[in-house]
Amino acid sequence: MEWHVYVDGASSGNPGESGAGVIAFNEKGQELFRDSIYLGHMTNNMAEYEALVHALKKAYQASVKNLFVYTDSLLVANQITGKYKIKNQGLMKYAETAKFIIKSFNNFTLQY
Repeated sequence: MEWHVYVDGASSGNPGESGAGVIAFNEKGQELFRDSIYLGHMTNNMAEYEALVHALKKAYQASVKNLFVYTDSLLVANQITGKYKIKNQGLMKYAETAKFIIKSFNNFTLQY
């Protein structure tokens, strides 16, 4: 099974009230689900990570083997792929959670 998932997180103010959105399609381009999540008070980068982790968990629960994730967060994309170091301990926890789940997929791609 293959999913193509678009993720986004945002905050009103930084930090501020935040939310995340996720939409997933199968390999035929059919929409599988779309979620919008209220996250409360956090930074924009935290909201971006929340969106990614939410998508990863949904894909894992559905036994997806090939996962393609698309994000507009250069920071998240480069931290997950190892191009950027992670200095913020809060973001480090998100990245560790994401990387742990990513190991369960046969193929994983994160594209900025």
